Amino acid sequence: MTNTLKIFFLGVALVFQSCLNDNAVPVEDIVLDETAEILRYLESIGDFPNTELAPALVTATELFNTSSQYFILDIRTPQEFSSGHIDLAVNISSAKLYDIVDSLNMNYPNKKIAVVSKNGQASSYFVCLLRLAGFNNVYSLNYGMASWNMFFADEWFSALNDVDQTFINIEFPKKPFTHLPKLELPSSLKTIQEKTIYRIKEIIGKDFINGISYSKKFSTSIANTHFLVCYGQPRLYGAPRDLGSRGHPENAVWYRDAYLFEFRSVNSLQTLPNDQPILIYSGDGQLSACLAAYLNVLGYDVKTLLFGANQLFYWRLNADPQLAEYVFSTADVMNYPYVSGN
Repeated sequence: MTNTLKIFFLGVALVFQSCLNDNAVPVEDIVLDETAEILRYLESIGDFPNTELAPALVTATELFNTSSQYFILDIRTPQEFSSGHIDLAVNISSAKLYDIVDSLNMNYPNKKIAVVSKNGQASSYFVCLLRLAGFNNVYSLNYGMASWNMFFADEWFSALNDVDQTFINIEFPKKPFTHLPKLELPSSLKTIQEKTIYRIKEIIGKDFINGISYSKKFSTSIANTHFLVCYGQPRLYGAPRDLGSRGHPENAVWYRDAYLFEFRSVNSLQTLPNDQPILIYSGDGQLSACLAAYLNVLGYDVKTLLFGANQLFYWRLNADPQLAEYVFSTADVMNYPYVSGN
């Protein structure tokens, strides 16, 4: 049995043993490879992606009303920023996020940081990476600039769609447990914290649009090349008969979020394939962007479907009260003032 696979069974054993004996002492001398070490470290400092805190959103209304409590970092292109941005926002490239956030935290430890993107997808991705690095005062603007003013909302509204009327409700099984992806890190890195931060910086440097998002137009043929994951609550995966029984694309596998959080090591994380591209969708794409960031740190080849179920079955989201929280609509656009220029 590989060391990476052992981490799962070790976790299960420890949890089971703790139920039998509250004084159980965990094994300390197990040898783990780089990926398993990083996984165990991330879980030891809070396991942010697998909590209800993820993806750490701040609404446009909260940011507007309490803007003095935030540094606002806008990661859109200079052209997009110049066309309109939140007052006092600073335009930076995503590649500089880590260093700038680190500096702000050192000099202004009591201030929050809001990361702003076009539609909340990229900012959710990067905020998750920053949270994994220990910056717990960083938030993503919910729905991005699309929620700030209608001037910026075209991309979101153009993504609302009902791709396919042939979605099904068959529950496809998870794959067998396998070992974690193998990471190769510089030998100069000695501590697990150094290795984790190095890996997080490496992923941040790969950007978002070119390196992680799949497409604004979903095709069911993607399931032929990718391991397709639906991440979220039951109704996101399976539709009731009164809504046409349109559940999910063929071959999509369901992983639960709260309260099971199936991407935890003690749950179903290692049923994800380490030798195949993975495409995850969630309700609005922001949570799946966060999970994609986390899984990429661990070495998985993961993409997130932009806008999530909003571009798959928007009608169903609107028709099902249990899915209403994922629906993007005009009610989410606040029409707050913005400024132009640099």
